[in-house]
Amino acid sequence: MSTISKPRQQRYHRKHRHKRSYTFMVISGDSDGVTKRLHLNHSQTQWLAYSIFAFALFLGCYIIYSIMTISNLKAIQAEQKQEISDLQEENSSLAASYESASSNSEHIQAALSERLKNERQASEEAEKLAVPSGFPLTGTTPLPTQAVDDPNATNITKLTDKNKDTATGNPLVLFTAASGSNIIATGNGKIMTVTSDAKFGHIVSIDHGNGYISIYRNEGTPVVSEGDTVDRGDLLYVVGSQNKTLGYQIQKDEKYVNPEDVMDIKG
Repeated sequence: MSTISKPRQQRYHRKHRHKRSYTFMVISGDSDGVTKRLHLNHSQTQWLAYSIFAFALFLGCYIIYSIMTISNLKAIQAEQKQEISDLQEENSSLAASYESASSNSEHIQAALSERLKNERQASEEAEKLAVPSGFPLTGTTPLPTQAVDDPNATNITKLTDKNKDTATGNPLVLFTAASGSNIIATGNGKIMTVTSDAKFGHIVSIDHGNGYISIYRNEGTPVVSEGDTVDRGDLLYVVGSQNKTLGYQIQKDEKYVNPEDVMDIKG
């Protein structure tokens, strides 16, 4: 009985070892019954298996990534919706505040306009009252007599048709006060001087602050002092039986003017 040595047996088995192969069949369901076969050897089968595994792994990772991305996007979308809701609520609150502020602003503007209007009217009224256009006596008195005062003369010159073109001196009007009347300021201002007067006894002058100075000459005792602030109608002299004559003059920008050109005769 012959025996085969071990090395020869190994060579024999390697020579007769069957190579593994795989056959894939695709059978068509059509009536022609076409069958397609794909033969793959062992290496090709392993490569295909690894490829399918790698694709499945990639697909699984992609699905997980997509799910996480979608979840994050949903969370971001929900957060954005909440922010939009908060912003809309804040915008509504701001709109209400703006409407309230606008309403308040309109009221303030209206009040400011009214105040400015009142201040302007008050300023215009003050300017008007500062012009010595009032009547220098209370009550009803006869119309004044035109005269001139020459500082170098000892008497006042009353104007007549005969001397009105030749008489010289500063314009002056003479009033005769009625019983119970008093001498008053013809406009708002400040007492500039209270002095004696050789022709009338006393002089009270008022600076009206606008270029006008009104001058009141009378024998009575003045009831005001230098520096006093007076308004139109304030008392300057109390008229009695001995001081019914008033000499009234007006200066405008340091020049004497006819008082009747400034006075409101209706007083």
